[in-house]
Amino acid sequence: MNRINEDKRIMDLEYNLIYDFIKLRNELGLTQKEMGEASNTIREIIAVIETRKKHPQINTLIRILEPFGYTLSITKIKEEENESR
Repeated sequence: MNRINEDKRIMDLEYNLIYDFIKLRNELGLTQKEMGEASNTIREIIAVIETRKKHPQINTLIRILEPFGYTLSITKIKEEENESR
């Protein structure tokens, strides 16, 4: 696999993680501000994560998700995603 395809694959996986983060916030019916307040994080951090302006640190994501009963985990990439490589 060439470097461009590898970079795109990683970007796609990161996009999926951020998409799931936004989807969870919306499913919980929270604004960025409400999610930030509940996790003792400023709203701007939530916005930066959701707009992908910066790569979030793992501990930041865990700190935001934990008050809602969620955490990060390692999951196997689905076969169809592996086949597209």
